[in-house]
Amino acid sequence: MTKALVGKKIMSVRYMTAEEAGDWCKLPLMFSLNDGTVIIPLQDDEQNEGGSLEFYHPETELEEAGAPVMWRD
Repeated sequence: MTKALVGKKIMSVRYMTAEEAGDWCKLPLMFSLNDGTVIIPLQDDEQNEGGSLEFYHPETELEEAGAPVMWRD
């Protein structure tokens, strides 16, 4: 897992579209890396829904605490 991430650069971050989400109700963020890999936070290992992110820094208070999933209409 770490080999897929170490040294890579995040090229874009966007919310998944309703079309990409299929039958999911939640639209998670998608991170595109410089090698074409896409990272999608999931609710569980069975890929039942998109998931949210928590941002953490042990020494600094961050302006944003995380990224929620968006609920589709």
